[in-house]
Amino acid sequence: KSLTQFFYTSIDMFFLLSGFLLGGILLKNKHSPNFFKTFYMRRVYRIVPLYFLLLFVVAMICFVGIGKGTDWWFHKELPFWIYFTFLQNIFIGITNSLGNAWLSPSWSLGVEEQFYLIISFLIYFSSKRALIFLLTAGIIAAPIFRYHAPTVFALSTFTYCRFDALFGGILLAIVYQDAVWVSLIKKHIGKLQLFILGLFAISFLFSVGKWHMALYLANSWFTIIYAAVILLVLIDSQNVFHRIASQHFFVKLGLYSFSIYLFHEIILGLFFFLIPGKLPQIHSIGDALMVALCAILTYYVARFLYLHLEKRFMAMGHKYNY
Repeated sequence: KSLTQFFYTSIDMFFLLSGFLLGGILLKNKHSPNFFKTFYMRRVYRIVPLYFLLLFVVAMICFVGIGKGTDWWFHKELPFWIYFTFLQNIFIGITNSLGNAWLSPSWSLGVEEQFYLIISFLIYFSSKRALIFLLTAGIIAAPIFRYHAPTVFALSTFTYCRFDALFGGILLAIVYQDAVWVSLIKKHIGKLQLFILGLFAISFLFSVGKWHMALYLANSWFTIIYAAVILLVLIDSQNVFHRIASQHFFVKLGLYSFSIYLFHEIILGLFFFLIPGKLPQIHSIGDALMVALCAILTYYVARFLYLHLEKRFMAMGHKYNY
C-alpha cells in the first residue's frame, strides 16, 4: 500500500469546489431575469476558448506524429470528433478506455458540462427544501451508482457517479449562505477541527493498508473530508488550512489551475517523447527530475495562458450580468 494511493480523489475536491462556487452563484441569483443566459454565457467564455486551444494543439501534435503507435494517439473507441461534444467521459466509461492520453484530463470537462445542465434547472425550479432533498438523495445514491458502474472507468467518469462531490458542493453553499449554520459551526469550530483530524488519521490507516476501503466508497469518504476542510477554511481564519490557502503561491496556483490541469499532459508528453524518446514514466532519478522540470514549465505556461487568454475571455463573459 502507498500513502499516495488516494491522491486520485483530488478530483473530488475540484468537483466539490465547482458545486460550491457555481451553486453559490446560482442560489444568490435565482430570481434574476437573466439567470440562464448569464450562467451559460459565462461558462462558455470560461471554458470553450482554452479547451478549443487544447484541441488545436493536440491536433497539431498528432498531425506531426508524436506519440503515434502508443496510447497517446487517437483510436476508434474515442475518435477526435467526440471531444468536441463534451461526451468523452461517457464514451470513456462505456469503452473502458481512457482515449487519447494528450486529452485524458478533458473527461472531467464532460462531467462539468453535463453538471451545468443539471444544476441550473435544479436550482431554478426547486424550492429550498426540495433542493436539499434532491441534493441529499444524489449524494447518497452516488456510491450506489459507482458500485453498479458497468466498467472501472465509468465508476469515475459517469456524471451521476460524481453526484456526491458535485451535489455536496451545492449543499455546502447552502450551509455557508445560512447565518444560523455559520454561527453554529463557529461555536463548535474546535469539534470540527478534531473531526477533520480524526478523518485524516483513519485515512492514513486506509492508505497504509491497515484497513480496506472499497473503491466505490473512497470518493464519498474523501468528499466528506474535503467538505469539512473547505468549511474550516471559510469560517475560521486562524487554522493551518486557511493560512496555507492564503499563501501567495497557492492563490496563484488556484488562478492558473484550469490551464495547469488541461495542459500538463501535453508538456509532460512532449518532454518525454522528444528528449528522452520514451513514454512519460518515472523509472530513474533522471525521469523524476524531468517531471519536476515539466511541473515548473507547466506553471509558467499556465500563467501565460491565464494572463493572455483566460483572463480576457472571462472579462468578456462577465459583461453578461445577472
